Amino acid sequence: MARTHLNNIVFELTQACNQCCRFCYNYWRDGSTPLPPPDPAQVRRTLRKLLSQASVGTLSFSGGEPLLLRNIHDLALHARFRGSNVNILTNGTMLTPESLQNFISIGIGAIQIPFLSYKPEVHEYLTGLPGSWAKASDSLKRVAGKMPVGAFAVLVITKVNAPDVTGTLEFLYDIGVRNVMVNRFNIGGMGLKHTEELAFGREALAAAFADVEDFACAHPDMHFVSGVCTPLCMLDTAPYRHIRFTWCSTDFSLRPVAVSYTGEVRFCNHSPVVMGNIYNRPIGDILLDPMNISRYSVVPGRCRDCRMLSRCNGGCRAASEQVFGSFGEADPILNY
Repeated sequence: MARTHLNNIVFELTQACNQCCRFCYNYWRDGSTPLPPPDPAQVRRTLRKLLSQASVGTLSFSGGEPLLLRNIHDLALHARFRGSNVNILTNGTMLTPESLQNFISIGIGAIQIPFLSYKPEVHEYLTGLPGSWAKASDSLKRVAGKMPVGAFAVLVITKVNAPDVTGTLEFLYDIGVRNVMVNRFNIGGMGLKHTEELAFGREALAAAFADVEDFACAHPDMHFVSGVCTPLCMLDTAPYRHIRFTWCSTDFSLRPVAVSYTGEVRFCNHSPVVMGNIYNRPIGDILLDPMNISRYSVVPGRCRDCRMLSRCNGGCRAASEQVFGSFGEADPILNY
């Protein structure tokens, strides 16, 4: 059977996590039900099934917290043997020096760790885990020292930590981090409970990104990307020439599709809608299903006549699926 080629898959190794971030977008993390514990054997079966159906350019191991999987290095090695690049999306609290060295030996491409403020009390207020600031900062420092090109800090900007942006970037620079993903708070999951506290409007959002732009101008050896697609009517990106902004394509061959450890396929790791399961149908057939293509081809009514539609596509409409139950609505951040 010929394998489908996909550029990027976010592979969710577990729903479990040792943190309870106020801004968490995972649709299953709303506090309503207990989370299932990690299942290493199930993850291994699903990864093998997935890679038997598709050749994947980059596999991003995510969760929950992927380092809760005791066999994560074996999983990464298997993916590397099958020709995939592998990235690790972790909160950094469980990344020991030995674990990092194993990842380096395997040839991991990048390790992303959220770092929310240079102030420990702010970082830990947002993560819900005492002691997480020291562990995340130590992990970032070690990763930056061992694999500087692959060390990525993720700064999720909320109303709570927006005043700390410049100080946080200064701290990251001082510990050797040169790659930062700056994402505005994206509504969903646990964040649905804290939207009023975390979300902010156009002026405050623009001011936060202006702080990033000013820092980027002063530190040309630092690289910034914004990975959460924001409607251009919410944030005009033109003034921020030193930040690379990305937007979501609805073309499954171009976008990072999410696959869970149970084999469920979703539009992305923010979307709650299951398009199919690789144990029932090959992933290529799922993504080519006319019903799935039709679902993700709809254009929000408020965006239909917008000249910027082809660029921003209405923002993060997986967030719309969580908030409104429909991909046909524009990003709910517009309500703020």
